Amino acid sequence: MSELVKSMMDEDADDEDVTEIPLPNVKAAVLQKVIEFCEHHKKEPMTEIEKPLKSQNMADVVQKWFADYVDVEQAVLFELILAANYMDIKALLDLTCATVAAMIKGK
Repeated sequence: MSELVKSMMDEDADDEDVTEIPLPNVKAAVLQKVIEFCEHHKKEPMTEIEKPLKSQNMADVVQKWFADYVDVEQAVLFELILAANYMDIKALLDLTCATVAAMIKGK
């Protein structure tokens, strides 16, 4: 799911040791939210987000779990955007950016 993690795992494919992946730009609490997203996305992939957004209510755009997931404080949302961008997680980046777009659309 994360292209950054995937490429680092591929580089160390010959290594039998556990690969340590440095994520200096991602706080532990945000990383926990990212992992939660990835685990859920694996079980229930998110529907593709239509552009332009059909609604400023994210529950009308994606499944309920994903809409609830991004119903967080603005600071956390921006941290998730940075983490998704740094870790190259397209689905999470799409979701978080669409949420910001919906917030702007509502102004």
